[in-house]
Amino acid sequence: MTTLTALLSGWWTEILAGLAVVAALVSAYFGGKKIGTTETQAKADVTAAKVESAQVTSVAKQQSDNTEKANSVKQSNAALSDDAQRDKLRKSQFNSDD
Repeated sequence: MTTLTALLSGWWTEILAGLAVVAALVSAYFGGKKIGTTETQAKADVTAAKVESAQVTSVAKQQSDNTEKANSVKQSNAALSDDAQRDKLRKSQFNSDD
């Protein structure tokens, strides 16, 4: 027993150093795992933001096209006389002879 105690008392610094190395490796593993998870989530967030940005751009372009068409129709209707406007409304596909 005294031999075991003598070995442990002489080697306790090496044992503590070994435990410190093991603890450092374990913390590095779990820290790296967390960083990898965070990076994966960040990549997913960037992809989602790009998709959302593309959708917003598409909606803005569609609204711009609709506004342009409405302004074109407004200008062409402003150039018509009252009789021509009435005839256009009577011949419209949205007019029904009830």
